[in-house]
Amino acid sequence: MTDQRVGDRAALHAHPSVIEVLAADHPAWEISRDREGAAHGHWRATCGEAVVCAPTTADLLLALEAHELERLQEEHVGRWRVWRTPRYWMASALVAGVEPTLMEESAGALEERLLAPGPWGQQVRAGTP
Repeated sequence: MTDQRVGDRAALHAHPSVIEVLAADHPAWEISRDREGAAHGHWRATCGEAVVCAPTTADLLLALEAHELERLQEEHVGRWRVWRTPRYWMASALVAGVEPTLMEESAGALEERLLAPGPWGQQVRAGTP
């Protein structure tokens, strides 16, 4: 068994396992593992028509995040500039009247804010919603 497979196997026995955490962080994706005869193959994540494969759980996480980043960039082009830091999902507004910068810890949370950003530059009077 390769060192890579040993790491994957050990990670699966932690509670929660790496795959359980990955699945919880990406609820729209169905995550499974390919079979190569009697051995396990690559990890596979499927969401609608999108399929992402990787040999390790760490590589699968990177591939899922790259796919989500590309999707958010394409869906919000012209309105938001979306990017990723090691810890945060970020977006800068390209239109006026909304929060200029959004920052969240997950792609899903950022997407919710991209779809309904707060106003910017408007004064709120006391006693008004």
